[in-house]
Amino acid sequence: MDIFMFNIAWAATAMDIKIEFANILHKHPYPTTPRLHFHVDLWTGNRRGKGILTIPYKEYGQKFLAAYGLSGIILKGRPIRFRESNRPLSEPRVNMLRDNPWQDPRELQKERDRIAVDSSSINIKTFSFGRFCRDGSFSAEVTFDGRVDLVCDFARKEVRLTITPGTSRQQGEETDDIFGRSIRDLATQLFGSQTFIASYKPSNIESLVTEDTSSSRRIFLKARASPLFYLQQASGSLAGTQQAQRLSSLTGNSDMPPGCHSLCVVFVNASDEEAFLLRCRRLGLEEDRRQTTIDVRNNLWSTDVMDELDQFLAELRFSVAWEVQKAVSTSVLSPREVMSIRRDITLLDREAGEHAPRIFLRFSGLIEETHLQELRRPRPRRRRRKQKQSPHFSTSDPSFLSNALIEAVKAVKEELLAPRGLLTSPLARDGAYEAYHLIFTPSTYILDGPLPDQSNSVLRRFGNHECFLRVSFQDENRAPLRRDFEYSISELMQKRFRPIFLGGHKVAGRHYEFLGYSMSGLREHSVWFVTPFTSDKGITMDAETIRGQLGDFSELQYKPARLGARWSQAFSTTDPSVTLERREIQYVNDITSASGNCMTDGCSSISIELAREIWTSLNRTRRRTFPLKFPPSAFQFRLGGAKGVVVQNPDLNDRVVCLRKSQRKFEAPNVLTFDVQSHTARPRPMFLNRPLIAILEHLGEQDTMDRILELQHADIQEAQGVRSSFRDAAKMLQVHGLGASFHLTSLFGNLAKELNMRVWTRESDDGWQNEVVIDALRCISTHALRELKYRAHIRVPGSYTLMGVSDEWNCLRPGEIFATVRDIRNGLDKPIVGRVAVTRSPQIHPGDIQVVTAVRRPELEHLTNVVVFSTQGDRALPSFLGGGDLDGDDFNLILDEALFPTANSEPGSYVSLPIKETTHPCGIEDVVDFVFNYFETDLVGRIAIMHLRFADLEDPGCASCMTLAELAAQAVDFPKTGTPVDFKLLPRLPDKEIKPDFLAREGENPHKNERFYESQKLLGELFRRVPLQDWSPGFWNKEESPFDVNTVYAAIRRARPWTLGLPILGKPSPVLWEEMMGLCEAYCDQLYAIAQTHTVSRDKDDYISEAELVSGTIIANWSDHRKRREAVNAMNLQVLVRQVRQELRPQRHEPDVEDSEYDTFDWDDEDEDDVAVAAETFTRAWAALLVAASVLRDDPTTFGPQSFGLIALGRMLEIMKNAQQDL
Repeated sequence: MDIFMFNIAWAATAMDIKIEFANILHKHPYPTTPRLHFHVDLWTGNRRGKGILTIPYKEYGQKFLAAYGLSGIILKGRPIRFRESNRPLSEPRVNMLRDNPWQDPRELQKERDRIAVDSSSINIKTFSFGRFCRDGSFSAEVTFDGRVDLVCDFARKEVRLTITPGTSRQQGEETDDIFGRSIRDLATQLFGSQTFIASYKPSNIESLVTEDTSSSRRIFLKARASPLFYLQQASGSLAGTQQAQRLSSLTGNSDMPPGCHSLCVVFVNASDEEAFLLRCRRLGLEEDRRQTTIDVRNNLWSTDVMDELDQFLAELRFSVAWEVQKAVSTSVLSPREVMSIRRDITLLDREAGEHAPRIFLRFSGLIEETHLQELRRPRPRRRRRKQKQSPHFSTSDPSFLSNALIEAVKAVKEELLAPRGLLTSPLARDGAYEAYHLIFTPSTYILDGPLPDQSNSVLRRFGNHECFLRVSFQDENRAPLRRDFEYSISELMQKRFRPIFLGGHKVAGRHYEFLGYSMSGLREHSVWFVTPFTSDKGITMDAETIRGQLGDFSELQYKPARLGARWSQAFSTTDPSVTLERREIQYVNDITSASGNCMTDGCSSISIELAREIWTSLNRTRRRTFPLKFPPSAFQFRLGGAKGVVVQNPDLNDRVVCLRKSQRKFEAPNVLTFDVQSHTARPRPMFLNRPLIAILEHLGEQDTMDRILELQHADIQEAQGVRSSFRDAAKMLQVHGLGASFHLTSLFGNLAKELNMRVWTRESDDGWQNEVVIDALRCISTHALRELKYRAHIRVPGSYTLMGVSDEWNCLRPGEIFATVRDIRNGLDKPIVGRVAVTRSPQIHPGDIQVVTAVRRPELEHLTNVVVFSTQGDRALPSFLGGGDLDGDDFNLILDEALFPTANSEPGSYVSLPIKETTHPCGIEDVVDFVFNYFETDLVGRIAIMHLRFADLEDPGCASCMTLAELAAQAVDFPKTGTPVDFKLLPRLPDKEIKPDFLAREGENPHKNERFYESQKLLGELFRRVPLQDWSPGFWNKEESPFDVNTVYAAIRRARPWTLGLPILGKPSPVLWEEMMGLCEAYCDQLYAIAQTHTVSRDKDDYISEAELVSGTIIANWSDHRKRREAVNAMNLQVLVRQVRQELRPQRHEPDVEDSEYDTFDWDDEDEDDVAVAAETFTRAWAALLVAASVLRDDPTTFGPQSFGLIALGRMLEIMKNAQQDL
């Protein structure tokens, strides 16, 4: 209950009022155990002397009013008067007061006072941003004139540098003159003062570096990543208070020098230095006390040196230049060091050919290893296995760099002279390529790759893959840059990022320019850049030329957003299949209703013959025989300027594909390759999510909520059970799609079935005690529990997710669907009949779930793993479901009647925003303007969260949720219309600071935080029921081998593989042992590089664990779970495991094939029909397993051999299973 307070003495503070009211509200007749929690909100400005008292229970609020409403309570000489407030009650605040215990305001004030004292600023003498050099010195690169204060802010948990200018300058530059300072003083009076802020989070500070022998009063903050830079503009006589602006650096909107994110501060006196150290220790920062004085050098980086470096890089082949610039950007080498060995690098580039990038990468690794050895820095977790005895270098040796490069050349040559070229096979499919990725953050840039990635039609059509860059724009934490209420990003976008789009950027000595984007890339702030190249026909291909050859976009010349969206079709990730002839394309009309609604939006037919050829081509491209003998029922495709879905039609003869008007987005008559984006070879499981659960709770009854709780309980039990059962783990991996790269589903299934092995646990110590397996199982369990807790990702058994297609035979009536689910993995063949609830993610409107009738029709019996929608009636059913269509949308079919809504709600029907047009034919600047408008004003995520918050306070059918549903539909269309949702139209939350507990971020405890309240809705109960512990994989610290090869050997002997025609396990020959040892070493090197690449940390010395790589998960908490999903997907695209499996096979046979989405199957490789081939592979895999165990006996902390042994064991068990089936 809110009570309006007035006539408050101006001298009274909120704490005075709380203390006075506590003397009343914490005695009878009010509750005393626990004490009643209440809130006082004092107003300021023109409303001074008034406020709101919130008492969370109406009963006690009315008692208070009855007792004091007329008489008031005298405080500071004036009676405070009360009456019931007429403003809407803040339910979040009421819930927070009910859920959190009362705390004495005097104790809270004491804590605030202590924090304020500890967070008080310390004036420092000078500072500089820079980087630590390999010899231990500090290169000071950027400093600033003016008053500088250093703060350890315990409230915000950050170390903050505040600078009131003065000027920014690089070391060595002259300061401004007196006249210039006078002009700035006048500007300050008129327009207000400016304060520059650099903010470090403790997690980004590696250590505080101090000196035992120095009397200079210096402390160095050695940082893993750049601080966040802000500009705070204070009001002046001609300007009002402005929102703080994000900046890219203190040197204007340009990059900080590479690696210059550490900080050197010089204090005025020793007491200030000691006070700062003490505060930093309280923040949890580690101290690194050096025994010698740190040499501080000025300005080792300069624009002149960088210009000289760019010119040199332009002379090198791109792949080498990329590795050189990557070494500079990560501070492995300085620009001056690169130029000092310029001749050596040039010689390497000229003579080493395609191996030069690999050699330079090895060279960089040697430099880093030497640096870490000299610093005696331990690895944060498990350390990497060293190969052979590494040469001893000294960074003080003038010839250090040249000697290290020579050693790298020798090492790679030895690998290349091995009997088989180890782990150097090409990509396993034509639809993949080696991607180079450039990431811009506000302060710097990051070079990633080359890494395997799925290609698109532009890359395949124009070739020259090294000339194309994936370019992303991210915040310092690698999440998409978003605006918030505290800081504006407009200035940063316009001055830091926009010039890169319009003017291009130089990378590896080449000038790259903006080319285009895919729609999924746009959502993640990722686009494509290209550098000009010469085609096979001698034509210079730049960005404009390439875009001009994508198709005819003349109809879109005044619509920049729609133009960019059409370009995006060519950048969608696809697999190539067959090339058609124009006569094989038929143009047909869409089916429309009497009122003009399109019933076939995005869908048409394809002949069975052509579908079969496409499927055969995909199999050939991927070099994998898919489990289906016949092609899937539908393909999502790109064909020239057309996109959408085609469904098999037996009525079509020969090679024919039909295209409808709704599929033809622009004309590209010369592009005739049928590119496949996805297909329907198998069904996918159906999962609930938070928006859908909120709607089901609103539309259902108690039975619905009970059923959801029951499903969640089953998922929790399953997630916890995987840690003790290989069989259960295999089932969960198949459902969640984890562990695909390492064939974990096959491995765990075969361990249980073929070897009858169990997992080691504390309760049953007779199982297999393999460290990586045990940790991988816990990674899988943690991943599943986290999905349940933070995203309510609850599986609905017996329900499915299928691609939608249209009824081309006009045999379904309105409200009818057709679906048959078939999955050869488990023999499922299920015709769906009866009532079905159908929906589509994301759900936001109560009408986004509809109950329909599934029927059987003979015309449709040939279709599987699709949901066929009727083309009769007035409006297509997919459009009911969040504005869905049939150009590739997936639909959820819920067959569990306990989850059906009690009645169908009217579907949403929204007015689309107009397509934004220009008054002139738009050019690339207009498209760039749209892109940046999208980056700044995309509200899809914000609307989704606001919808959950309003639904928790009321229900999804409330007025605010209905408004948000309409705005969500418009926000989703923003990339196509170019018209953003007006931020001012968003409903206002009653209290924007206080949220339901289920919206807590990963790792955040909402029950110890007054910004959260316990949600009483189903989502809150589901959130609190998930038992998730804070855990991450550790390191092995025991003496014995962590692989436990003896248990494996005993289990294989019990299985008697020699009775299946396989060889008896014995000691490998010396030649085979050496080959497998070399393979293991090469694998460990590459695995460690992958582990470094995919860590969420910005620390280049950090890496993810072997268990995470094996399980296909990343355990570290991440504020943006989509970025974790991206990293996991990229990690799983790695071809390293495939290459090892290839090396385990006899050399005379074809390489192993790529793992498709069907990795969960146990496949018979055609070569293994030959018993001799299977036997030899079995022997080689056994040798690899013994090598892994041997390496681990020598050093149990080695990174890599455990998973290497798992790959070998997996191959052995697959061969045993195949041999058993052949009997």
